[in-house]
Amino acid sequence: MAHKTTWIALLAVSAFIAHRTAAQESIWIEAEHLEGVRGTCWPMGRPDMRRTNGHFGLSGPGWAAEWTQGGESGFLSIAAGADDDRAEVKRGVDVPRDGVYRVFARYADWREAAEPFEITIEQAGREPWKGAYGARPVIEEDNEMKLYWGWAFGWAEREAELAQGPAVVRLATRTKAPRPRQIDLIVLTTDTEYHPRIKDRPHSHAWKVLDPWRAGIPRDLEPLARRRPDWNSAASRELPESWKLETFRDRGFLYLWNVSHTAPLDTWLSDKPNRVRVPYNIADAEVRSEFEAKYAGRDDVPIFSDRRIVPTFHGVGPGVFATDPTTGELGELGKRFSRWLDENPDRPFAMMMNYHPGVPIGEAGIAAFKKYRDRYVGSIAGESLGYFHVDDAAMRGATDAARSRRQLLDAFAPLMLAKNAEKYRAVFGRDIDSNPYEDVISCLSVGNTVGTPICADWGARTIGYESSAATSSVLGMRWAFLRGAARQRGVMTATYRSCNFGDSSTIFSDTQSYHGPKNILDNYYSVFSGAGMTWYKFDIWYQYMAGASMFYHEQGFDEYWKPGGTTAAGVHEVELSPKGKLVDRFLRVTAAEPDRGHPVTPVAILVDHAHGWEPAPFWPNAFKNWHAHPDRFGYGLHEKMLEQVFWTAFHPIGRESERPITGTNEVFVRGVFGDIFDVIFAYPDVPKWRTIDTYPVVIVAGEIELMEAEGARLAQYVDRGGTLLVTESQLSGPGAAALRLPATKAVQTGSGYRWLDAAAPAPSQTYHYHEIDLASEPAGTARPLATTVDGRPFCAAIDRGAGRLIYLGIPRGLGVDASAHPVLPWLIAHLSRDLMPIDVTGEVEWLVNRSADGWLVTLINPAGQDKPQHGITPTDYRENRRVEIVARVPIRSARDRLLPDDSLAVASNTVRLEVPAGGVRIIDVR
Repeated sequence: MAHKTTWIALLAVSAFIAHRTAAQESIWIEAEHLEGVRGTCWPMGRPDMRRTNGHFGLSGPGWAAEWTQGGESGFLSIAAGADDDRAEVKRGVDVPRDGVYRVFARYADWREAAEPFEITIEQAGREPWKGAYGARPVIEEDNEMKLYWGWAFGWAEREAELAQGPAVVRLATRTKAPRPRQIDLIVLTTDTEYHPRIKDRPHSHAWKVLDPWRAGIPRDLEPLARRRPDWNSAASRELPESWKLETFRDRGFLYLWNVSHTAPLDTWLSDKPNRVRVPYNIADAEVRSEFEAKYAGRDDVPIFSDRRIVPTFHGVGPGVFATDPTTGELGELGKRFSRWLDENPDRPFAMMMNYHPGVPIGEAGIAAFKKYRDRYVGSIAGESLGYFHVDDAAMRGATDAARSRRQLLDAFAPLMLAKNAEKYRAVFGRDIDSNPYEDVISCLSVGNTVGTPICADWGARTIGYESSAATSSVLGMRWAFLRGAARQRGVMTATYRSCNFGDSSTIFSDTQSYHGPKNILDNYYSVFSGAGMTWYKFDIWYQYMAGASMFYHEQGFDEYWKPGGTTAAGVHEVELSPKGKLVDRFLRVTAAEPDRGHPVTPVAILVDHAHGWEPAPFWPNAFKNWHAHPDRFGYGLHEKMLEQVFWTAFHPIGRESERPITGTNEVFVRGVFGDIFDVIFAYPDVPKWRTIDTYPVVIVAGEIELMEAEGARLAQYVDRGGTLLVTESQLSGPGAAALRLPATKAVQTGSGYRWLDAAAPAPSQTYHYHEIDLASEPAGTARPLATTVDGRPFCAAIDRGAGRLIYLGIPRGLGVDASAHPVLPWLIAHLSRDLMPIDVTGEVEWLVNRSADGWLVTLINPAGQDKPQHGITPTDYRENRRVEIVARVPIRSARDRLLPDDSLAVASNTVRLEVPAGGVRIIDVR
């Protein structure tokens, strides 16, 4: 009887544990990731743009209607035309377990009109489940969005009983409708408490681990990196030489300035005695006239007297030196500018190529260019690899045989480089450089994650990023890609500064403002539109401190204005605009204290150089569809792993993505780990892996097909003292064997886990795993980090040589639902402990730089300044954030470079302060 009682008790405990660890399950399907999407369909566009014929088309990124509603969930949505009654797309999914699933759709609910569509779920041996949507309104008919745009995003749900295992989800139109059908998102979930209102996501177990760390990561976590700095040693406080970012001719930061709106021959390059003598650009004639009268002959022109300003002309190559096609002589602009360069031997120059057709330069122009070649910074290309185009048919022919992302890149790169060379050959009449791509400064916003390692590999001296406010524009993450590549390849970095928020921009000039009723549907530009001045302030300081070698202004013509009122205020004198005030102060502060140091980023995320992933692409496949195969290399587990690793590293970007997007919330993310990451790239040519040994921790993200030399290099990294995190199923190729990954058992399925020596199991989603055979490793070298509820190890630390291999036996670290397993945040937290000289606690974004005399800590608080796409909001100072700067190195003093009069005390190597809502502080700690 006693044995029977004990057995019943054990069963009860097991049932309790199973209940505690069994999770609600969800599947998140971005509509643009469904198979069969062809072309585009724009429900707000002209009639020909709204039509489809038996297919769904891309309907994003959106225009004002989408952005003012908080944005699409993943940057894109899809749509089918009103008359299309046979559009269909599908996607295969894995249903994690049996149960009743609520099937949600987020879609455009038109005002006083139906938008019928159908979702079908098919599973082998079962009757297909069908759910009808869009027959009745889900948003009130006089909702503000419906009044402005004629529709609003809304949610509807149905219930489906599903079995564990494979399923096909189909989205279709079966009838004609009064309006197009626009679908953003489909969600399947067993979570009975899930009630989406905007872009809300179901329960995430990984986020459940991460959320409490937003105020600070527990300080008692065991460090997992095997090689950690000895902060008592002065040598440990110095950065590796390769981390010191390059600048042009080692002269420090430069500010490239567009000078094309103000005719240089009639202004600063003229012989007029009363001219403004420095390069400048002001678009509005009235503002420019008053500016010129005010600053004629003066040496103290705000912004433009700074000698770091680099005059930047519009053209292909050194187009400023264009020649007269009849005489062959240098044009008047080239002659005058040559004289200016001679008179200012310390000043460089640059070009901006956007949309310019290019003009022949001629021999006289080439001679002038060669004379000043060492002062030529390069040619900016905003949102392009270099403004060349490969014919789609030729591109498809070259890439048809590609079966991997590396093969794809190897196939299309020669065509692109040949087109770039052809472009410059037309300008110069011959090849004058061994590598015509060297001077190209490609600044992609969408796609910078993809283009950064490619442009560096093509030989560009400078790699760049076009900054803006949009979905997943996480600046810390995008700088991790840019900075890691710049350090790895020894090149410079550029920031192309727009002030765009989706399809709008903040403009303080009448010349390029579009703000009447006829402009409201798309590309509405005004003083109150776009990313706004808090974004502008954050952007200028963050990018400078993150290591930008140079800035370029997309506009650069509205730093001065004449504000006024309709009745009482009148029109004021010319003055710095809000943009101008920020730029002016930035230049004054950085001129007074030019040492910004270099970022301290001890954790590297290793991705393939041909990873092809962009979190918010214009077309949802690898490499932004540069290869012209829209139906190939679609979004799969490789891309999902990359998304989930970076969303974990930069948590709470996922939480921010649930909110209506603002000018700052998906750009300046208050990451729980701080901005401590660089991204480095796996190239088959292993000498290009030159910085990997400088990082004590490397996390492999995404799939990589390793060549033998690459595998040997990774193994060497571990043997020399590095700590490497690898997951099941992500490494392939002949080089994978060199890592001697641990022996594992056959795949099994689990739910719940134990981390380290936790007394109780923690819940998780359902996941597949391989149990690690720890006994196969040499005695004393391996230990479990995470086990299943019943004690099977699926994550282990294995010491190899002087280093450590961390192996996670869950394929790609993802659950069956393709979201991060909660062990991933634990791993990153433990791996990053004790690697930083300074930590910050408090809900702010932070970055630490090593300066010549100490440390600089950049603190950004985007809370309390939620700018919508159009309009401004008051600063909510209730969102100020208390912060602690905690140093592992000795510090004696602290001073804010932006607020030097604020008294900051140091006590026990800690500085306590407050960062105001919408505020930036740069604390100089010594």
